[in-house]
Amino acid sequence: MKHIIRNFETLADHEQCADLQREVWAGDSAVPTHMTLTLQRHGGLTMGAFDTDGTLLGFVMSMLSPAHQAGAVHELSHHSHIAAVRNELHGRGIGEALKRAQADDVRARGLNLITWTYDPLEARNARLNIGKLGAICRIFIRNCYGEMPDALNRGLPSDRFEVEWWLDETVADGVRTMAAGHVRIAARQESLQESLQIQIPTDFQQLKRADPTRAREVRMRTRDEFESAFVRGYAVTEFTLLTGRAYYTLTKVE
Repeated sequence: MKHIIRNFETLADHEQCADLQREVWAGDSAVPTHMTLTLQRHGGLTMGAFDTDGTLLGFVMSMLSPAHQAGAVHELSHHSHIAAVRNELHGRGIGEALKRAQADDVRARGLNLITWTYDPLEARNARLNIGKLGAICRIFIRNCYGEMPDALNRGLPSDRFEVEWWLDETVADGVRTMAAGHVRIAARQESLQESLQIQIPTDFQQLKRADPTRAREVRMRTRDEFESAFVRGYAVTEFTLLTGRAYYTLTKVE
């Protein structure tokens, strides 16, 4: 599908963004227009993919944030709060194109780091964030947003990864990330052998619908596994999605 990626330009763009949020998350809750307008006017970014008729197909928004991650070479970064693509357009590369356009914009501001949160059990998001973009993760947040009433999140704690996407070549605690998105380990050769895998469902939303009890068990199991690994100095550096199997690879970086 032909589309153009650009910053929001009109009030109607912001209103479409709120409507799309309600559609994707199947609820009434959305970042309101007055907030997205304020964010854009004060150092934030609101960017969308639009078709030739001006219909919003997907969006990403981010805000200025202190760069508290180890290895940051600037005082500021951008934190990407929310992003979405219309449900019927998943798998067409729109989400990845939006993230790469966001990276170009943030890089042009003189910054080299974007962070964001996502549910580590959502394999499709993991494939984009870790597998394609080359983000890494060393931070796990239990029940990050509390109880969430929307269709995608209700019924389980809102556990989240907070990922780091390094836009320029930099070294952070032994993890080298390149602008092209490839993760390399800048540590001793023998440390490359220090890795482990954590398996997740290939379709967590389907599991929640079919077996809510099992979905909760998976949430609790992976919570323990990720927290334990991060405390021991591992970072998520790769993600693999195969037919019937999905798993993260974590590498020892400390």
